Amino acid sequence: MMPVNELFSEQDRNAIYAFFETRERWHDIVRWRTLEHGPVDTIFYGDSIFEIWPTAEAFPELSHLNRGIGGDNINGLYFRLDEDIFPNAPRRVVINIGINGIEREFNDSVNRLKYVAGLMRERGIEVWLNSIAPLRSPDAWNRFQYQDKIVELNRVNREIFEREFAGFIDLHSVLRDSTGQLAAEYARPDGTHWTFEAYREASKVVRRALMPES
Repeated sequence: MMPVNELFSEQDRNAIYAFFETRERWHDIVRWRTLEHGPVDTIFYGDSIFEIWPTAEAFPELSHLNRGIGGDNINGLYFRLDEDIFPNAPRRVVINIGINGIEREFNDSVNRLKYVAGLMRERGIEVWLNSIAPLRSPDAWNRFQYQDKIVELNRVNREIFEREFAGFIDLHSVLRDSTGQLAAEYARPDGTHWTFEAYREASKVVRRALMPES
């Protein structure tokens, strides 16, 4: 577990680990950490979008681990760096985070994400960021009100990750409809999570970014 600091407080740590204890996925990952394995090329690191993403089927030729946990936020990504990222020494990490905690102050969100990515970059890890996807109204968590903020966060984070890190993967433009919402054919009833068709299209975009030769 990473130490608390000026950005990530003891309260943040206690809250996210209390949440993790309620998630079966978290307990699965704790068990998976005990398995022996060879080198890992890529880790998919984030929230439920990655937890649900069938990465083994979408990228079968890629040596990877999927460390998505539904409900996770940037605090969780920070505190489990030395549990899920650093011990595996991946060549590359792809982050999908941001919708949980979207109500957080804008600059604080950007700074926390940049800090976490920077810690990985210091270890020689290539860091990519997925855009936050659009939502579809009505959404189950009353976050549709943040659609414009999602667009602006994506704009700012794109500039940062294209300038300072490996790159930014724009899934927002692929999954939205003409009104800016998550397209109907890509949205589950909760307005946040994706259908299999959404994952099919998103996987094409991720593949082009990570494996342009394939």
